[in-house]
Amino acid sequence: MNGEICLHDSKLRLGDVVMLDSVPSARRRAGKVRRLEPTVLQETASALVIAKPAGMPSVPDRSGEDAGVHGLLQTLRPDDDLRIVHRLDRNTSGCLVLAKGADAARHFDLEFRERRVRKTYVALVAGVPTWDEQKVDSWLGPDRRRPGMVVASSEERAGFREAHTEVIVRERYGRHSLLGLRPTTGRSHQIRVHLQSIGLPIVGDQGYGGERLLLSRLKAAYKKRTGVEERPLLERMFLHAEQVVFSDVDGNEVVADAPMPEDLAVALRHVEKHRSQRRTQCD
Repeated sequence: MNGEICLHDSKLRLGDVVMLDSVPSARRRAGKVRRLEPTVLQETASALVIAKPAGMPSVPDRSGEDAGVHGLLQTLRPDDDLRIVHRLDRNTSGCLVLAKGADAARHFDLEFRERRVRKTYVALVAGVPTWDEQKVDSWLGPDRRRPGMVVASSEERAGFREAHTEVIVRERYGRHSLLGLRPTTGRSHQIRVHLQSIGLPIVGDQGYGGERLLLSRLKAAYKKRTGVEERPLLERMFLHAEQVVFSDVDGNEVVADAPMPEDLAVALRHVEKHRSQRRTQCD
């Protein structure tokens, strides 16, 4: 053993010991890699529609450490007074509408409140429904046992608001389904809670009963490695805001589509590849 050396001014020889800082790799495993930046999907004189990456909040988080999309508004369009007119959960990717100026913000706020904006999401869920379409109607309110979380009620309750979501089955797999979702209201965590309430939790959404997407649950011949913890095929929940349709300030219809992000596309390919196999063991 020849002791420690500096890699930038010495050559490695047999027997040298290289000391590497493990913090960066640990951070990568924890998902703290450099995140993607928003991309512009559509732009008009009064609106900007961006594709929000997963992991980025729409507005500053509670700690104040992550300003999210809000902190990038001036960078996106320095000459425009961009304003966020609706929100996506931190780990939901896809279409986010920004208004240009106060007048446009008031217009889009009214469009959302009057439920004239058409939003379509896609989600991979655990479970295979026998029906093709279903409307989920319930009242959503705060979960008193879990601050920041939401629960559904079949009846009106104090502090709860009505919520409606149309659910369409796009594809059925061995133990999963790909769903199209059209919320006609915009309540916090609405889609996540509605799908949990009908027994179809979103894959990766562990806050609302979703399981991790593991290859061992998809592949019948999967062999676990002794002493090695299996890593999930997806590091977040499978929920993506794929399309938004709205009337602009000038009355013209605007349609914006956000392509499925690579992490979701890769996970879905695994599910499709092993669709004929079924694993039932618990995590």
